Amino acid sequence: MNAGTAPGSAGAALPEGESVALMSDEHSPTTIAARVRRLAEMFAATDLLRLHIERKGEAIELGRRATHPNLVPEIPADLGALVDAAPARLDAIRSDLVGIFHPSRPVPAEGDVLEGDRELGYIEALGIRNSVRSLGPGRIASIKRSDGDPVEYGAVLFEMDRG
Repeated sequence: MNAGTAPGSAGAALPEGESVALMSDEHSPTTIAARVRRLAEMFAATDLLRLHIERKGEAIELGRRATHPNLVPEIPADLGALVDAAPARLDAIRSDLVGIFHPSRPVPAEGDVLEGDRELGYIEALGIRNSVRSLGPGRIASIKRSDGDPVEYGAVLFEMDRG
């Protein structure tokens, strides 16, 4: 360990509380994947926040956020507020042809939670009913079309929250 100055920085002082550790090539495995794995394991096993690597004119720096108790945000007592504030992972269900949109029965509503794949509606094209499915579980975040609306190829019909 060499505390106080960064290698290759001509004696530049490190911020207080930071130190430098050198890792020689003789202890590293030969394949790049093995070297990266060993480096990641070494980084995860320490309390380092930043890792700077220099070799023959090349440099890389890895970093992570501090997990010091004073720096971790406090968890609110009302976890519902946390869920509401969490960003949703929305998947758009799009039309795969041109036609007229009709909802299925029972009519899906925004906020409905689906436990699996379900028909949400269909597109009528040339007298043929073409099913529009939820493609798995999730919550219907929004319905973008009404009964009888004409739709084009690629039009968004529903948005599903998969989070």
